[in-house]
Amino acid sequence: MMTWRSCACPNVAKRVFEMKYGYMRVSTTKKDSEGEFVQVFDLQRDALLREGVGVDNIFEDRASGTREDRSGLAALLNAVQPGDTILVWKLDRLGRSARHLLEVAETMKAKNVRIRSIQDGIDTGGDLGEFLLTILSAVAQLERKNISERVSAGIASSRADGGRIGRKKALSPAARRDVMESTQAGVSVSELSRRYRVNRATIYRTLTAEQAAAAA
Repeated sequence: MMTWRSCACPNVAKRVFEMKYGYMRVSTTKKDSEGEFVQVFDLQRDALLREGVGVDNIFEDRASGTREDRSGLAALLNAVQPGDTILVWKLDRLGRSARHLLEVAETMKAKNVRIRSIQDGIDTGGDLGEFLLTILSAVAQLERKNISERVSAGIASSRADGGRIGRKKALSPAARRDVMESTQAGVSVSELSRRYRVNRATIYRTLTAEQAAAAA
């Protein structure tokens, strides 16, 4: 469904469309024993169609809401024009992260595109639109703070337990010592890689790191 609106552009006599676009998302690409998708779009599609969204204007993704690299969503955000409306069945279809929802909402607001959630009764272009963005901003800030606190707590806990920060080494301290001693005894890198079931590059990196540590 579409309506006309005037373009108040100087010296330009034209009219443009207001379009409704829909977005659907399910969280998995898993299929059952018969090859059918475990999760389907039927409920979301029916709701969008009832709201007047054309079939050709519905975009979809099969991806977790935490993922921001969604091709369907990217294509939708690129397709909309000022004055258009994006409809979703529920706001969490756009994403479970308040930070990402805020980014999308603010980007669309700057483009004069409203987002409307059918089930939640939320409309960023309505009277409560600014209030919604304020709430999303506060929640996103809290998310960032909580993530930062969890990372800091994890680092502190690891250090307290004598652990190291960063990527875990493929070989234990005892195995690294054995690699050094075995190499000095004439054991080949290939033999050591088979012994510890790692590739040759891991043995070479271990030798380099242990030699540097010994020199220090």
